[in-house]
Amino acid sequence: MQLSLFRTFLEVAKQRSISRASEVLYLTQPAVTKQVQALEQEYGRKLFQRNRKELILTEEGKILLDYAQRLLALLDETRASVKNWEEVSGQLKIASNLTLGIYVIPKIVAFFRKVHPQIRVEVFLDNTETIIRAIKSGDANFGFIGRQLNEPNIVLHSFYQDRLVVVIGKGHTSGRNTISWKKLLDVPFIGREKGSDIRTSYEKWFKERGIKIVPAIELNNTEAIKQSVREGLGFSILPWCTVEHEVRDGLIRVLSVPYFTPIQDFYICHFGSKRFSKAEKTFLTELFNRLSMGPACFPETFDKLFAEED
Repeated sequence: MQLSLFRTFLEVAKQRSISRASEVLYLTQPAVTKQVQALEQEYGRKLFQRNRKELILTEEGKILLDYAQRLLALLDETRASVKNWEEVSGQLKIASNLTLGIYVIPKIVAFFRKVHPQIRVEVFLDNTETIIRAIKSGDANFGFIGRQLNEPNIVLHSFYQDRLVVVIGKGHTSGRNTISWKKLLDVPFIGREKGSDIRTSYEKWFKERGIKIVPAIELNNTEAIKQSVREGLGFSILPWCTVEHEVRDGLIRVLSVPYFTPIQDFYICHFGSKRFSKAEKTFLTELFNRLSMGPACFPETFDKLFAEED
């Protein structure tokens, strides 16, 4: 006898309706009816009777309900026991650039560890060049970076996109949220250091449009840049994921500047000819499934992608 018959029987008993059970089970109503009838033929008893509004269990149906629940619970228990023998364990070493490592990777690791607590995860933060060297040497299983590479032995998967936004202290520009480039460039610019993925992205956008922008202050740390912006030292350009909490709390403001719509792409990368361990395959599978890995994700907030599901 097929166990699916008992699952269908339990759902009909729960919903007290063939039509509602068919919606839950993604089966047609005739298919659900046929399965209930098959059980009735097997036991030679009517399992349901109908009143004017719904189906109710017969006395024989109530007896079968108890056994069906215990049978399927036992099946689930055996599956869980077998799965425990095959649980993936091991260690992952992840190298990340500073932006992802501070604002995105902790959310990914927290989600992954909740699902697979038996896998140990190490994360270290550095620049893209160091990350690629670590992958090539085997010191990192995966790298998270913010730009394309011309590295034939490194495979990149685009997994996330974020807006680059212009941010300024709340006391600047008389409270206005829109400003022209001419007026904005009269304000000191606080930029990331040369070689950073963020700087590479916005400099490309400016170069394509013939806009020259020179930092008055250069910092190699996003938190330091945000603090400098809050203190009124100038404006900066940062990914939304790095400033969303400060903006929502009213500590800094996002300025609307004409035609400024650059996107920061983020990538997960690994060695091209690498044979993945079970832990590595599990990590990629969980990450790819969560993010769908189709067109790169562009959420209002990255938190929503790894929010705990109901």
